[in-house]
Amino acid sequence: MNFAGIISAMMNLINFTSVKKDFLASIIVFLIAMPLAIGISIACGLPVYSGLISAIIGGVVVGAFSGNSLQVSGPAAGLILIITDIIATQGVEKLFLIIFLVGLMQIAFGLFSLGKWFRAISPAIIQGMLAGIGVSIFLSQFHIMLDNKPGNNFFENILDLFKVIYHSVLPFDGSHHHIACFVGVLTIGTIILWERIPSKKLKVIPPALAAVILASVVAAVTHLDIINYIEVGSNFWANVTFIKPETFTSVLGLQVILSALIITFIASAETLLTSNAIDKMCERSKTDYNKEIIAQGIGNSISGLVGGLPITGVIVRSAANINADAQTRFSTIMHGFWIVLFVTCFPQILNYIPQSALAAILVYTGYKLVDVDAAKRLYHLSKGEFAIYMITLIAILCTNLFEGILVGFGAALAKSVFKMLRVHIKFEDVDGKFVVKLSGNIVFLQLPQLIEIFEHLPEDKDVYVCADRLHFMDHACADFIKDWQTSREKLNVSTEVDWSSIRRSYPSLKWRKFHKED
Repeated sequence: MNFAGIISAMMNLINFTSVKKDFLASIIVFLIAMPLAIGISIACGLPVYSGLISAIIGGVVVGAFSGNSLQVSGPAAGLILIITDIIATQGVEKLFLIIFLVGLMQIAFGLFSLGKWFRAISPAIIQGMLAGIGVSIFLSQFHIMLDNKPGNNFFENILDLFKVIYHSVLPFDGSHHHIACFVGVLTIGTIILWERIPSKKLKVIPPALAAVILASVVAAVTHLDIINYIEVGSNFWANVTFIKPETFTSVLGLQVILSALIITFIASAETLLTSNAIDKMCERSKTDYNKEIIAQGIGNSISGLVGGLPITGVIVRSAANINADAQTRFSTIMHGFWIVLFVTCFPQILNYIPQSALAAILVYTGYKLVDVDAAKRLYHLSKGEFAIYMITLIAILCTNLFEGILVGFGAALAKSVFKMLRVHIKFEDVDGKFVVKLSGNIVFLQLPQLIEIFEHLPEDKDVYVCADRLHFMDHACADFIKDWQTSREKLNVSTEVDWSSIRRSYPSLKWRKFHKED
């Protein structure tokens, strides 16, 4: 065999190895994606079809065009709150129209190379947003896990929580609340124990899948018929729902456009943050952010047209893909085909899954979204950043996702403005000379403070103003100091001002260093 033949054989071996790894990784991602897609769909108040079709599109379509070959896309728990709000205020038809518009907006943003701007978000806001979403999902799905109807907001869920827990524990009379509670606790307990199993062979099975299988088997064997189960017909594809043509007449409605912008912002930010995290996790990963936004846009536009949920890059499935040693985008695409195969050939198996088990998975997901370690890091890094985190979290719980994020942005902007406008003015008497030290940034808003200090400086002492540590001074303040310096010249008092840094900022002004001895 010649040298070229050896190289060709080696390349074939490498390709075969890559395909084998991708094939195994795709099965693991498929097993994780299925219960999450179903649970998110039910949590949004939509048929199981909506979650699964968006998972299929996220795998096959977005996976094919993605700017990150190892990233997995699909429905995300982080959008549950805003989806339920849109359904309650605008209806299901407009939801799908909004998702379609989200796709078009993302494509436009990607084509205009605006993908990088979605990364310009304070980590404190992101962590606060995730924590707020996590708490809200935890509370709402906790009610569903106990076969109870959740409230419309955080306060209703909190007020009703202890009553629901009480009825699910005492008196133990075998009601549907007790049975659902048993299934939910069994599911969460299985997830926690499965994550701690030392056996590598068993760990191939995702914890959420193992929990759903166990809960479904126990429910079937013990005939727990009084709790709620998933309802799927024998023909999954009969549920395909296209946007009605008359729905497009609302495309220019203010509420529709505003909702589309909100989802675009949140979904794009979550996707690109996931991409960034994946790049750090794996050396093979290098994201083209604009290409990724375009891929997400293509997926969302199709998902909206066929009645699916919004699609984003999702960290849990992406991390599982990397940990399973996926090599190319083939694993992401194949996981979508596995879902197609399952819902086409075995849809009725889904009817054996208790809704309380899926709600329990989302309860655990909500708990994991509240990253206490990240909050601790923010607290130790900066009290100001931690304050932004808490403000965003509380605002989301008290209002809604969009308004909470706006409040978080407002807090971050206020903190930045405060830091920019911060000036330190120190003065002391040193060997008969009065020394004034200016540092930081000073603009016209601080001019009254500056005037108050400078006009009360002693007129019978030499003054030295050290301004070399000022980062910025606007024209109004600089002009005042220059006039003040001139006025002291008339008093025949020694005055010296170090303008070294400010002179560089305002070279057009006629600066002079004035020093006059008595």
